Amino acid sequence: MLLSPIYHLLFQMAATLYLASTICYLCGKQRWAGWGVTLGLFVHTLSQIGRCWRYDFFTLEGVFHAGHFLPWCLAALIVLCWHRHQTHMLSVLLPLSAVMVLVIAFPPECHQPKPFTPTWSAHLFFIFENLAHACFIVSGWLALQFLRGRMAGQQFHTYAVWGFVCYSIAQLSGCVWTYLGWGGLFHWGTRHIHSAAVWCCYCSYLHTSFLTGFYPRKKAYFAVVSSVLVLILFYGLPLVPKSGTNKMTRHQQLMEQQPTAQHAVTYKQQEGS
Repeated sequence: MLLSPIYHLLFQMAATLYLASTICYLCGKQRWAGWGVTLGLFVHTLSQIGRCWRYDFFTLEGVFHAGHFLPWCLAALIVLCWHRHQTHMLSVLLPLSAVMVLVIAFPPECHQPKPFTPTWSAHLFFIFENLAHACFIVSGWLALQFLRGRMAGQQFHTYAVWGFVCYSIAQLSGCVWTYLGWGGLFHWGTRHIHSAAVWCCYCSYLHTSFLTGFYPRKKAYFAVVSSVLVLILFYGLPLVPKSGTNKMTRHQQLMEQQPTAQHAVTYKQQEGS
């Protein structure tokens, strides 16, 4: 808990740099925007490293939480493409800044260490799932730019393909994680059904290349709708309060958020095994 104020401060600094880069991009200062988001990614990376010690011992638990790792993935894609002279990716600074503002305004709650999570397959699942979601968001955003006439190429299709690849790897690593944690290849629940729906959606999108008359604009509309589907299922619906559930008191929530010393010792033993 000692590093908690530090990595929170670094995260806020990264958000400030991303917002400053967005302003530079809107003012036509692409070079400043590119170096600004590069510096922001560096600070954001330091914040993610600091989160490895958020329980006062090293663990990857919570480092790949979507609330903090998804914007890191978006920033990494922007920086990677900008340094390869693909300046069209700087427009993704707008959704990146929006995500950072939402995360700071509504801080996500990271789950506590559990016996099923300290495995390599669980970490791989969250890494590739967040990478896939970042690619899907970029694909939808670039498709929107294409429909508005601000882009001539179909770069959105490339990110949809890579998103599908990362998402497939995430599902395979999820099967391994489920087998190691629960003794079966599938552990069906609402979230897993949503994952299957998104996978089938992008599988259908990729097959539009074989359809006669499915022109680029139709494919762009499909990419936008698919991206919105991802945002709704994974980031919109979880915010909707569930009916029929007992509301916990503030004291109970705080008690659950404070890991006991026994939990920490048990978790360290599991990490070392």
